[in-house]
Amino acid sequence: MVNYAEEARQLAAENQRRMSLLLDEIQAINEQTAATGRELADRLTADMDEFWTTHADELDKAAADAEAQQRRQDEAREQRAAIARSMTARRAGQLVTPVDEEDEEAKFYRRKSWLI
Repeated sequence: MVNYAEEARQLAAENQRRMSLLLDEIQAINEQTAATGRELADRLTADMDEFWTTHADELDKAAADAEAQQRRQDEAREQRAAIARSMTARRAGQLVTPVDEEDEEAKFYRRKSWLI
């Protein structure tokens, strides 16, 4: 006669053994993945440090060039604005007049001839 209880215990023990093996394998994979991740992070850090040291001069030069170009553009913009203001003033025929039109000294300085 077949002893079903004993067979069930054997199946449970085999299942427990296989689960233990799978859990051990998963643990090993997790440890290996963590070690690989640390190794890659260390390598990446070293590569980035090497990159920044190698290209620091180029990056500084590019930043200085960009700053100089921005300064030239600002100066050109200011110069164009000054020229535009000058042209507008010339076209408008603006004269400098005193604040007080009744000022006697202002009439003296606005006379047509300086010959006395």
